[in-house]
Amino acid sequence: MGQVVKLSDFRRARADHSDPVSGDSLVPIEFAVGFSDRNDCLKKIAEYGVRAIHIRRVKDEPDALLYLMGVKDAIWMNKKILEREEISDDEIAHRIDLVQMLENVDFSMMDCMWESFTRQGNFSAR
Repeated sequence: MGQVVKLSDFRRARADHSDPVSGDSLVPIEFAVGFSDRNDCLKKIAEYGVRAIHIRRVKDEPDALLYLMGVKDAIWMNKKILEREEISDDEIAHRIDLVQMLENVDFSMMDCMWESFTRQGNFSAR
């Protein structure tokens, strides 16, 4: 006789918001969070539990590091900030603009840009 197959047994589990997902691109954390100070960005990222930060060295400046995060993580985090935090109307407008810009990022262009001036040997902080 035939055997019943459950498709749910073969579907991949849904990825956590901070797991690297193919089809995602990276943006500098300062852009993703909307703060100019890197330490403030890292505090906000830690506050929301985003675990995947990619750190790359700039080719011609060995001491210069570029901190990047996934576009999907950045969008998720900005939406959570809008939901949870008491922020001014100007900050709300800024966050909405930021989410819209992130949603329209050209992934291939961004990836090419990072590859052009960073070393291939990148590492992730988790």
